[in-house]
Amino acid sequence: MTINVRQLYFEGVKVGDELPPLVKPPVDRLQIARYVGAAADWNPLYIDEPHARASGFPSAFAPGTIGMGFLAELATDWTRGARLKKIQSRLVKFIWPGDVLTARGRVVERRFEPGDSYTMDLELWAENQRGELVTRGLATYQLFYSADDEARQRAGQPPLHVTHAEEEVRLARLSRAMPQRPAVASRSLQPARSIAPPAPMPGALAAKVLVPARPAAQARPATRKGPARKVAKKAVPKKTVKRPIRKKPAAKRPARKPARKAAPRKTPKRTPKKAARKSAAKKKR
Repeated sequence: MTINVRQLYFEGVKVGDELPPLVKPPVDRLQIARYVGAAADWNPLYIDEPHARASGFPSAFAPGTIGMGFLAELATDWTRGARLKKIQSRLVKFIWPGDVLTARGRVVERRFEPGDSYTMDLELWAENQRGELVTRGLATYQLFYSADDEARQRAGQPPLHVTHAEEEVRLARLSRAMPQRPAVASRSLQPARSIAPPAPMPGALAAKVLVPARPAAQARPATRKGPARKVAKKAVPKKTVKRPIRKKPAAKRPARKPARKAAPRKTPKRTPKKAARKSAAKKKR
């Protein structure tokens, strides 16, 4: 059983060709752990949730090279059969668990290099579900010019030699061979017609034209108080009544309590026995 694989040749590539977008499933923690194990990048910010929160991040995040892997997958699927010469990428925003990435790309340059080699440059980028740019990259591929060039090189013969001038002639032939779309005639805008003013009426007819009277059905009924037309009342200024200003009564101070008089000091009464003892003590001295 043979599988016909689509082969991409240099003659079928044009600058501006866009690659079909590649939508990946949501990035989960299991995929992050498997990628970290395969890449041997044991950064705790990728797999240790408490460590990531302690470092100031809302949660653990995916390594930036996982976005580069999605870009390489897109380019490899589109340029099947081409030879990869260089690929580079740059992380623009963090990739968080649950993000849905979409890889996109376009052809930005195709050139003839010495040694009859034909290369092209692809601009690659990835966006998340909010349309924010996450990863940007650039890839360079070398292709066979055509199926004849591939057969020659696989048979051991030198590659097909095509100059830049011959390529321009071939592209000119292809552009002439392609059917052109019929040109749609543009509708010319006609100038606006000027409206002539009405002719003046003769004096005799103008005298006969009367202004129609207002029908009775539309006449406003008169009321008992007067006609239906209301006369606006004149604004009468309101009289301002001066109210007497009430003074607040002064706060009463609390009455001071009279100071207590000091009680007279009572001298202890001397008993005859104590007086006799004191006099005897004085005599002995």
